[in-house]
Amino acid sequence: MSTVTGVKGPNFVHRSELMEMLIALEIEQGASFFVEMRPPGTSLPESWNWLPKTAQQSENGIVLVTETIPSAPARPRIALLPPFPLVAESESNVFDDLRRFVSTPRTVGIILLRLGHYAIGIAEDGKLIMTKSGTRFVKNQHRKGGQSSNRFRRGREKWIRELFDKVGEEANEKFGEYPGQIDHLALGGDRVVLGHFLKRITLVDGLADRALPNRLPVEQLGRKALDSAVLDTWSFRAYEPEFEE
Repeated sequence: MSTVTGVKGPNFVHRSELMEMLIALEIEQGASFFVEMRPPGTSLPESWNWLPKTAQQSENGIVLVTETIPSAPARPRIALLPPFPLVAESESNVFDDLRRFVSTPRTVGIILLRLGHYAIGIAEDGKLIMTKSGTRFVKNQHRKGGQSSNRFRRGREKWIRELFDKVGEEANEKFGEYPGQIDHLALGGDRVVLGHFLKRITLVDGLADRALPNRLPVEQLGRKALDSAVLDTWSFRAYEPEFEE
Protein backbone atom coordinates (compact mmCIF):
# COMPACT_ATOMS: atom_id res chain seq x y z
CA MET A 1 0.00 0.00 0.00
CA SER A 2 1.29 3.49 -0.89
CA THR A 3 2.14 5.90 1.93
CA VAL A 4 2.17 9.65 1.51
CA THR A 5 5.61 10.93 2.48
CA GLY A 6 5.48 14.52 1.25
CA VAL A 7 3.51 17.23 -0.50
CA LYS A 8 4.19 19.11 -3.72
CA GLY A 9 2.65 22.55 -3.77
CA PRO A 10 0.94 24.80 -3.67
CA ASN A 11 1.46 25.31 -7.39
CA PHE A 12 -0.57 27.93 -9.23
CA VAL A 13 -2.59 26.40 -12.06
CA HIS A 14 -4.44 28.84 -14.30
CA ARG A 15 -7.87 27.71 -15.40
CA SER A 16 -6.67 27.16 -19.00
CA GLU A 17 -3.93 24.85 -17.71
CA LEU A 18 -6.43 23.06 -15.51
CA MET A 19 -8.70 22.36 -18.46
CA GLU A 20 -5.75 20.78 -20.29
CA MET A 21 -4.87 18.79 -17.16
CA LEU A 22 -8.38 17.35 -16.98
CA ILE A 23 -8.15 16.16 -20.58
CA ALA A 24 -4.81 14.47 -19.82
CA LEU A 25 -6.32 12.69 -16.82
CA GLU A 26 -9.30 11.48 -18.84
CA ILE A 27 -7.10 9.83 -21.46
CA GLU A 28 -4.65 8.37 -18.93
CA GLN A 29 -4.39 4.65 -19.53
CA GLY A 30 -5.73 2.25 -16.90
CA ALA A 31 -7.01 4.85 -14.42
CA SER A 32 -10.31 6.47 -13.54
CA PHE A 33 -11.01 9.27 -11.11
CA PHE A 34 -13.45 10.18 -8.36
CA VAL A 35 -14.02 13.93 -8.05
CA GLU A 36 -15.32 15.58 -4.87
CA MET A 37 -16.16 19.27 -4.79
CA ARG A 38 -16.46 20.29 -1.15
CA PRO A 39 -17.67 23.75 -0.04
CA PRO A 40 -15.89 25.47 2.87
CA GLY A 41 -16.54 24.00 6.28
CA THR A 42 -16.87 20.35 5.20
CA SER A 43 -14.54 17.79 6.76
CA LEU A 44 -12.15 15.86 4.52
CA PRO A 45 -11.69 12.06 4.34
CA GLU A 46 -8.82 10.67 6.41
CA SER A 47 -6.90 9.83 3.24
CA TRP A 48 -6.38 13.58 2.70
CA ASN A 49 -4.94 14.37 6.14
CA TRP A 50 -1.53 14.92 4.55
CA LEU A 51 -2.73 18.26 3.21
CA PRO A 52 -1.55 21.37 5.10
CA LYS A 53 -4.12 22.68 7.56
CA THR A 54 -4.43 25.89 5.55
CA ALA A 55 -5.52 23.82 2.54
CA GLN A 56 -7.93 21.68 4.57
CA GLN A 57 -9.54 24.84 5.94
CA SER A 58 -9.68 26.72 2.62
CA GLU A 59 -12.25 29.53 2.77
CA ASN A 60 -13.24 28.78 -0.84
CA GLY A 61 -13.63 25.03 -0.32
CA ILE A 62 -11.59 22.31 -2.00
CA VAL A 63 -11.68 19.89 -4.94
CA LEU A 64 -10.35 16.37 -4.29
CA VAL A 65 -9.40 14.05 -7.15
CA THR A 66 -8.88 10.41 -6.17
CA GLU A 67 -7.27 7.92 -8.54
CA THR A 68 -8.88 4.49 -8.84
CA ILE A 69 -7.01 1.67 -10.57
CA PRO A 70 -8.38 -1.89 -10.92
CA SER A 71 -6.91 -4.33 -8.37
CA ALA A 72 -5.28 -1.50 -6.38
CA PRO A 73 -6.38 0.71 -3.47
CA ALA A 74 -7.73 4.13 -4.38
CA ARG A 75 -5.31 6.93 -3.58
CA PRO A 76 -5.28 10.74 -3.64
CA ARG A 77 -4.08 12.25 -6.91
CA ILE A 78 -4.48 16.01 -6.59
CA ALA A 79 -6.21 18.60 -4.38
CA LEU A 80 -7.28 21.92 -5.87
CA LEU A 81 -8.09 25.08 -3.94
CA PRO A 82 -10.50 27.04 -6.15
CA PRO A 83 -10.05 30.78 -6.68
CA PHE A 84 -13.78 31.37 -6.15
CA PRO A 85 -16.09 29.90 -3.48
CA LEU A 86 -17.68 26.52 -4.03
CA VAL A 87 -21.37 26.83 -3.18
CA ALA A 88 -22.60 23.29 -3.88
CA GLU A 89 -21.23 19.88 -2.94
CA SER A 90 -20.66 17.40 -5.74
CA GLU A 91 -19.33 13.85 -6.13
CA SER A 92 -18.79 12.32 -9.55
CA ASN A 93 -16.72 9.88 -11.63
CA VAL A 94 -16.33 12.53 -14.34
CA PHE A 95 -15.02 16.08 -14.44
CA ASP A 96 -18.19 17.71 -15.79
CA ASP A 97 -19.12 19.61 -12.59
CA LEU A 98 -15.57 20.87 -12.17
CA ARG A 99 -15.47 22.02 -15.80
CA ARG A 100 -18.71 23.93 -15.33
CA PHE A 101 -17.30 25.63 -12.25
CA VAL A 102 -14.05 26.54 -14.02
CA SER A 103 -15.79 27.93 -17.09
CA THR A 104 -18.47 29.96 -15.26
CA PRO A 105 -18.11 33.62 -16.34
CA ARG A 106 -17.34 35.96 -13.45
CA THR A 107 -16.62 39.66 -13.07
CA VAL A 108 -14.10 40.74 -10.45
CA GLY A 109 -13.23 44.19 -9.13
CA ILE A 110 -9.55 44.53 -8.22
CA ILE A 111 -7.86 46.90 -5.76
CA LEU A 112 -4.08 46.76 -5.34
CA LEU A 113 -2.76 49.00 -2.59
CA ARG A 114 0.62 49.93 -1.21
CA LEU A 115 1.34 53.01 0.87
CA GLY A 116 1.70 55.76 -1.70
CA HIS A 117 0.51 53.75 -4.72
CA TYR A 118 -2.65 52.07 -5.93
CA ALA A 119 -4.15 50.31 -8.95
CA ILE A 120 -7.81 49.55 -9.65
CA GLY A 121 -9.29 47.28 -12.29
CA ILE A 122 -12.33 45.36 -13.43
CA ALA A 123 -11.88 41.97 -15.11
CA GLU A 124 -14.59 40.14 -17.00
CA ASP A 125 -14.05 36.38 -17.28
CA GLY A 126 -10.29 36.74 -16.84
CA LYS A 127 -9.77 39.81 -19.06
CA LEU A 128 -9.17 43.37 -17.90
CA ILE A 129 -11.73 45.82 -19.23
CA MET A 130 -10.89 48.83 -17.01
CA THR A 131 -7.73 50.00 -15.26
CA LYS A 132 -6.79 52.99 -13.16
CA SER A 133 -3.59 53.60 -11.21
CA GLY A 134 -2.16 56.51 -9.28
CA THR A 135 -0.07 57.73 -6.38
CA ARG A 136 -0.60 59.68 -3.18
CA PHE A 137 2.34 60.86 -1.11
CA VAL A 138 3.00 58.93 2.12
CA LYS A 139 6.40 59.54 3.73
CA ASN A 140 7.90 56.34 5.17
CA GLN A 141 10.66 57.40 7.58
CA HIS A 142 11.49 59.99 10.18
CA ARG A 143 14.84 59.98 11.96
CA LYS A 144 14.28 62.49 14.78
CA GLY A 145 12.57 61.80 18.11
CA GLY A 146 10.48 63.80 20.56
CA GLN A 147 7.80 66.22 19.48
CA SER A 148 9.10 66.15 15.92
CA SER A 149 8.49 62.39 15.81
CA ASN A 150 4.95 62.81 17.13
CA ARG A 151 4.21 65.47 14.50
CA PHE A 152 5.53 63.14 11.82
CA ARG A 153 3.36 60.28 13.10
CA ARG A 154 0.24 62.45 13.05
CA GLY A 155 1.14 63.72 9.60
CA ARG A 156 1.74 60.21 8.29
CA GLU A 157 -1.62 59.02 9.64
CA LYS A 158 -3.25 61.95 7.83
CA TRP A 159 -1.46 61.06 4.57
CA ILE A 160 -2.60 57.44 4.87
CA ARG A 161 -6.22 58.49 5.49
CA GLU A 162 -6.04 60.73 2.44
CA LEU A 163 -4.64 57.86 0.36
CA PHE A 164 -7.43 55.53 1.53
CA ASP A 165 -10.06 58.17 0.77
CA LYS A 166 -8.66 58.78 -2.71
CA VAL A 167 -8.51 55.05 -3.54
CA GLY A 168 -12.01 54.53 -2.16
CA GLU A 169 -13.36 57.44 -4.21
CA GLU A 170 -11.69 56.18 -7.41
CA ALA A 171 -12.81 52.58 -6.82
CA ASN A 172 -16.41 53.52 -6.08
CA GLU A 173 -16.53 55.70 -9.18
CA LYS A 174 -15.19 52.96 -11.47
CA PHE A 175 -17.12 50.10 -9.86
CA GLY A 176 -20.30 52.19 -9.73
CA GLU A 177 -20.07 52.92 -13.46
CA TYR A 178 -19.92 49.23 -14.34
CA PRO A 179 -23.25 48.32 -15.99
CA GLY A 180 -23.43 44.73 -14.72
CA GLN A 181 -22.89 42.78 -11.51
CA ILE A 182 -19.41 42.62 -9.98
CA ASP A 183 -19.33 39.16 -8.43
CA HIS A 184 -16.19 39.38 -6.29
CA LEU A 185 -13.52 41.75 -5.03
CA ALA A 186 -9.85 40.78 -5.29
CA LEU A 187 -7.39 42.61 -3.06
CA GLY A 188 -3.62 42.84 -3.31
CA GLY A 189 -0.98 44.27 -1.02
CA ASP A 190 -0.13 44.21 2.67
CA ARG A 191 -2.87 42.56 4.76
CA VAL A 192 -2.63 45.13 7.55
CA VAL A 193 -2.88 48.06 5.13
CA LEU A 194 -5.82 46.43 3.33
CA GLY A 195 -7.53 45.73 6.65
CA HIS A 196 -7.31 49.39 7.69
CA PHE A 197 -8.48 50.45 4.22
CA LEU A 198 -11.61 48.28 4.38
CA LYS A 199 -12.40 49.56 7.88
CA ARG A 200 -12.29 53.16 6.70
CA ILE A 201 -13.88 52.86 3.24
CA THR A 202 -17.39 51.68 2.32
CA LEU A 203 -17.40 50.22 -1.18
CA VAL A 204 -20.41 50.38 -3.47
CA ASP A 205 -22.95 47.56 -3.59
CA GLY A 206 -21.54 45.86 -0.48
CA LEU A 207 -18.58 44.69 -2.55
CA ALA A 208 -16.27 44.37 0.46
CA ASP A 209 -18.50 41.53 1.72
CA ARG A 210 -17.63 39.60 -1.46
CA ALA A 211 -13.87 39.97 -1.08
CA LEU A 212 -11.95 36.82 -2.02
CA PRO A 213 -9.87 35.40 0.85
CA ASN A 214 -6.59 35.15 -1.09
CA ARG A 215 -4.48 38.31 -0.98
CA LEU A 216 -2.66 38.93 -4.25
CA PRO A 217 1.11 39.56 -4.12
CA VAL A 218 2.03 43.10 -5.15
CA GLU A 219 5.38 44.75 -5.85
CA GLN A 220 5.49 47.55 -8.41
CA LEU A 221 1.98 48.82 -9.12
CA GLY A 222 0.62 49.58 -12.56
CA ARG A 223 -0.80 47.77 -15.59
CA LYS A 224 1.62 44.82 -15.30
CA ALA A 225 0.60 44.33 -11.68
CA LEU A 226 -3.07 44.28 -12.70
CA ASP A 227 -2.35 41.74 -15.45
CA SER A 228 -0.60 39.51 -12.90
CA ALA A 229 -3.47 40.01 -10.47
CA VAL A 230 -5.99 38.79 -13.04
CA LEU A 231 -3.86 35.72 -13.76
CA ASP A 232 -3.61 34.91 -10.05
CA THR A 233 -7.31 35.58 -9.44
CA TRP A 234 -8.34 32.94 -11.99
CA SER A 235 -5.76 30.37 -10.82
CA PHE A 236 -6.23 27.28 -8.66
CA ARG A 237 -3.69 26.22 -6.03
CA ALA A 238 -2.75 22.59 -6.54
CA TYR A 239 -1.31 20.11 -4.03
CA GLU A 240 -0.05 16.65 -5.00
CA PRO A 241 1.06 13.85 -2.68
CA GLU A 242 4.47 12.20 -2.85
CA PHE A 243 4.32 8.45 -2.21
CA GLU A 244 6.58 5.81 -0.80
CA GLU A 245 5.71 2.52 -2.52
